[in-house]
Amino acid sequence: MKTQRGFVVLVFGLVTSAFALAACEGGASGGSTSGGGTALTTVPAGISDAQAAGRNTAASVVAASTTHLDRAIVVYMENQGFDDVIGHNDMNGNPDTPYITNIALKYGLATFYFGVTHPSLPNYLALIGGYTNNISDDNPSCYAVPKQAPKCHRIDYYNFVDQLESKNLTWAAFEQSMPSAGFLGPQFPASGDALYAQKHNPFVYYSDIATNPARLKKIQPLDDNASQLKTALSNPATAPNFIFVVPDQCHDMHGTKTLCNNNDALLREGDNYVKTLVTTIQQSPAFTSNSALFIVWDENDYSSNIGCCTAQNVGGGHIASIVITPRYTTPIRIAQEANHYTLLHTIESTFGLPPIHEAAKVPAGLLPLLP
Repeated sequence: MKTQRGFVVLVFGLVTSAFALAACEGGASGGSTSGGGTALTTVPAGISDAQAAGRNTAASVVAASTTHLDRAIVVYMENQGFDDVIGHNDMNGNPDTPYITNIALKYGLATFYFGVTHPSLPNYLALIGGYTNNISDDNPSCYAVPKQAPKCHRIDYYNFVDQLESKNLTWAAFEQSMPSAGFLGPQFPASGDALYAQKHNPFVYYSDIATNPARLKKIQPLDDNASQLKTALSNPATAPNFIFVVPDQCHDMHGTKTLCNNNDALLREGDNYVKTLVTTIQQSPAFTSNSALFIVWDENDYSSNIGCCTAQNVGGGHIASIVITPRYTTPIRIAQEANHYTLLHTIESTFGLPPIHEAAKVPAGLLPLLP
């Protein structure tokens, strides 16, 4: 029975990829893009409304019964498309991502989720700030130490941290291989391949975070055993309401030039670290029935520029988005078009916060994955 259910989901993932490809090649409306892509805003050409509704198959999609969360945890992975992480095998037929595939089958899966754009940095800003600030590169923060002149980014916009603190909600970020709390260096190690990369730490681009020592202290290092995360989640009364977790480039499936550049090995390493993180979170006292874990990828591997919703002209490609809560009794899958703005709006909604910037232009579309 398990095998059959897994087969349905994996085929379904391939079908949704085909839908996305059809949109790119043939004709969903929604604005021109560079690189031959199309911003997906409607059901792709050739797909009927009935067929579109049928994409929510294999497990019924139900209206969310949880409209309030005490805690939302986001794990942000890197640069792999939907089919690279759901049911992916190496050339010998050995699974590269068995754990990720298993939790995708067991819990919630958004099968029509897209990165906002390429490259990495604007996808992080989309989630934490609700806006990319029209940034289309990975340049460092203007608050980096040492200074990274002349091309750097400084953002003065109201952001999700401002929202949280305005309602006395707490937050923390955990960045693997970052050497110290509030680190402002552009990378670590300082030379050679970067394990920690500032482009994957959106908080330090915002002026009211990067210049605030109390806020910087909330951006913490993370080790290979996720011990700092375990400590943060040890007490439900003191655990942050919002937690953002970023593995380093050898564990987030991004890779580096020399330290970790074999794709199959990179997928397996990322799969193992996701298992470490999920196990740590699920076993923690603070992962209560009103908690949710979102595991998403920032963008795909540049194999496409398709996007959706309010994405920029260059979309970030078709990626996976997995949702876990303690309330799951049966898997849920949805195929509503979604991206990082959708995720932000969903979390804002569960915290009783109004959506900001671009998140206000999309629905809280992941709520159906919160049973």
